[in-house]
Amino acid sequence: MTTNINDYFFDILEAFNGSIYLKDGNGVYLCCNCYAANKVGLNSPNEIIGKTDYDLFQKAEADVYRENDLIVMREAKELAVEEIVTLPDGSKKVHLSVKRPLYSKDKPGVIIGLIGNTLDITAQKEAQQFKLENERQQITLLEEQEKLIALAHKVAHDICSPLTALNMVVQMCDELPENKRSLLKRTSENILDIANNLLNSFRKQNNSAASNNEPRQPLLVSDLLIQLLSEKKVQYRDRPIMFNITIAHDTQFAFIQCQATELRRAMSNLINNAVDALKEKIDGMITIELTTYSDTVVVRVTDNGYGMPAMMIERMRRRQSFTSGKNNGHGLGLQQVWDTLEYNEGTMEVESTLYQGTSIKLAFTKVEAANWIAQDIHLTPRSIIVILDDDKTIHAAWDLRLTSLLTPYPNLRIHHFTQGEEVLNFLATLTQEEKNQVIFLSDYELLHQNRNGLQIVEASKIKDTMLVTSYYSNPDIRKEIDRLAIKVLPKQMASVIPIYVNSTRESQRHH
Repeated sequence: MTTNINDYFFDILEAFNGSIYLKDGNGVYLCCNCYAANKVGLNSPNEIIGKTDYDLFQKAEADVYRENDLIVMREAKELAVEEIVTLPDGSKKVHLSVKRPLYSKDKPGVIIGLIGNTLDITAQKEAQQFKLENERQQITLLEEQEKLIALAHKVAHDICSPLTALNMVVQMCDELPENKRSLLKRTSENILDIANNLLNSFRKQNNSAASNNEPRQPLLVSDLLIQLLSEKKVQYRDRPIMFNITIAHDTQFAFIQCQATELRRAMSNLINNAVDALKEKIDGMITIELTTYSDTVVVRVTDNGYGMPAMMIERMRRRQSFTSGKNNGHGLGLQQVWDTLEYNEGTMEVESTLYQGTSIKLAFTKVEAANWIAQDIHLTPRSIIVILDDDKTIHAAWDLRLTSLLTPYPNLRIHHFTQGEEVLNFLATLTQEEKNQVIFLSDYELLHQNRNGLQIVEASKIKDTMLVTSYYSNPDIRKEIDRLAIKVLPKQMASVIPIYVNSTRESQRHH
């Protein structure tokens, strides 16, 4: 039996996904499948015969459809286009229409109409629009976060600079009674805690377990402890706990070789455990001490909590887990502390007395200070000190430290600038011999200026330069510091860095 394909024409139409239809050259529908008829509110495909788009859709939409039909027939080409369709129920849909010329069987090459296939892509377009909107929102959120981070850094910078100046002033105020100096110091520390906590809130935290992936590098221990303790003061501000930190004078610039992130976590765990050990004491106190003994750097965390029994101390020494855990204040985070000490060649000793408190001592081998750190400032009797900082309080504080040198060394010159370009203009007026006498102390972040401190330093070509900044741990900044072969003075150390005037160094400069 011979099969006539024409007998299955309408079955083929119904097998298509979407609307299938034929139109003559005047845009009159010749046939369609059931899907197409239902979409325009007709009960059967027969009802569409003899109708045009103007009978089925709004005029503005029908005009678009007719124009697309004419392009297909006039230019004898296939056209794929998205069309907005208003359905009888008033809802709008997005259709993807693919239209092709319909050629006469009797007259080859003569176009008598078109055949169209229309798919409802509303769901896909909505999903695409949702994705785009979500991406836009993500971009907006990231932009807002970047703005917030920038604002946090600006606020912290604006707070830290005058506080650095205040600390420098307090160091010099011998005429003030001790109780008043202590009050000023505590007040400045409290404000600095707020600034540090603001920065800590936006620091990318590394919550992974101790790992060999983080390289061991020289670490300025005092800086880590000062910032960490600031964070803890804010974290436990609702607890009646006094936090103290004592840094021996000869330990201000002590370095150890370690994983900075992991040591920070270890110290954080120890302080948290000390807080737990205080329970509800109303006179709780936690003290951090940093000292050096020969070639060893020692960090001691002491609390006046409820202490530990001898059995628990022995378990700590043997690295055994506690079954009592947090209730005793020393069971959490110790595994991370042990792992950190083991990988970073540190040791731990524990002393504790029941109802009196606990002291945990961490010891590390002292290493040479990083070659980029400034541990002192050496001047000659004819030094020209150039200070660049956008905060005028820093200039006043440096003056307080430096002007006392002018009496014994009247040829010292001190020049203050808040704009980087002003520094470069000033240096351009100096002779080469005078430039050789310049000591350049530059801030890194220069707000509302087109160049940062490092860029000004590079442009200045002054060899004896120190970048005075709190951002020295930033990898990109450190890379530039290494490239320029300059020193860095952490801004919080500006009040304690020793300053020497050496005549011998002047003679060395001339040779």
